[in-house]
Amino acid sequence: MPIEYLTDQVLGQALQSYGSPLYVYDLDLIARRYKQLQGCLPPNFRLHYALKANANLTICRRFAQLGAAAEVSSLGELITALRVGFDPEEIVFTGPGKSRQELLAALAEGVALVVVESIGEARRLDELAAAQAVVQPVLLRVNPAYRSANSCEVRSGEADGPACDTLKPIAMNGQGASKFGVDEAAMAATLAALLEMKHLEFRGIHVFTESNVLDYRQLLAAWQNTAAIAAKLHASGIPVHTLDFGGGIGIAYNDVDEEFDTVGFGVALAEHFASGAKPHHCILEMGRYLIGEAGYYLAEVLDVKESQGQRFVILHGGIHNLYRTPAMQPASRYLRVLGKGDSPMRPAVLAGQLPTPVDVMVREVSLPEDITIGDVVAIQNCGAYGYNHSLTNFALHPYPAEVAYAGGNMVVIRDRGTYDDFFVHQKLVEI
Repeated sequence: MPIEYLTDQVLGQALQSYGSPLYVYDLDLIARRYKQLQGCLPPNFRLHYALKANANLTICRRFAQLGAAAEVSSLGELITALRVGFDPEEIVFTGPGKSRQELLAALAEGVALVVVESIGEARRLDELAAAQAVVQPVLLRVNPAYRSANSCEVRSGEADGPACDTLKPIAMNGQGASKFGVDEAAMAATLAALLEMKHLEFRGIHVFTESNVLDYRQLLAAWQNTAAIAAKLHASGIPVHTLDFGGGIGIAYNDVDEEFDTVGFGVALAEHFASGAKPHHCILEMGRYLIGEAGYYLAEVLDVKESQGQRFVILHGGIHNLYRTPAMQPASRYLRVLGKGDSPMRPAVLAGQLPTPVDVMVREVSLPEDITIGDVVAIQNCGAYGYNHSLTNFALHPYPAEVAYAGGNMVVIRDRGTYDDFFVHQKLVEI
């Protein structure tokens, strides 16, 4: 489905009405993406919106209205999910290092599944469940011995990448170790202990190693590996009802990559389960694919300058509004300057206004030759891992506003911050 991005006119009007810097979300695109993916999945798959991608109340409410379930990884996200109307019986609580308060809240609210990431966490949850006289269904997160190649990558525009339909030994940040889950080699021993816990009900496994995958064959290979792990457990006499595949479906951050083939992926999944594979209840935790392309970060140009032959464009914004790790920086190349699509281009550094050299949005990008103070830069595909992941308190600039666009209407869904916000929880104490 071709993406219908908001026009320069719509984005320009938004910034004129609500000021710079600004986030704009296209709720109509969110609905199209959700329905597109939901319509391609086999009937034993359930879509859970991953709140970590964007936890704005209005956006979360839209996903609840569309019929999504929810995946949360903190007490704050759980409170948000409940506040906007997600059914606790369709909430999965994930993440390493859950606090006592978070585990108690999950039990109190009756969330459908808690993903335990260690035997220690399982024991803590079992003790708390025993004290509450309840039995909590759980998944065990597994750090697999294998994952598909070319994972966790945002490319900067190369047309070709390595083959992605084979498995290779797992390498998380160059190492086999991971803070997530239990190693596959230790899975049997961990499960033996977990199954002895009388207040936990083992329902299945959670395996998530892929991120921003654009070739469905790569993701299918990883998910087949997860199904193979479940099959081994079943063969050993441990029934597995639920498979949580995490997320992984990506979006293109440049004009070279093709979008993820959801139709082809759905067909391949259906064939996999039709071929005799056990029809587990399957969970997908989707964030980036559902919301990423629907978001825009808009900021005015504050200055254009030269230093040792290099051009710098300084934005009214920066990494305190849109922070991206080095692995994600190429994503910022997918941008435009409103009203200057036909201008000649030349290289520049796109930087923010913070008093640190780290505040660079894109180190090398082509920008209009005639870009000037007051122009508006629109960085696309910022709906996921944008506002929520920023260094908001750096240099005490007020938080950007957020607005939603739906059916031709624009509405504020988060007011612009004020300078007073920074002092709400502080105390001026004379010692």
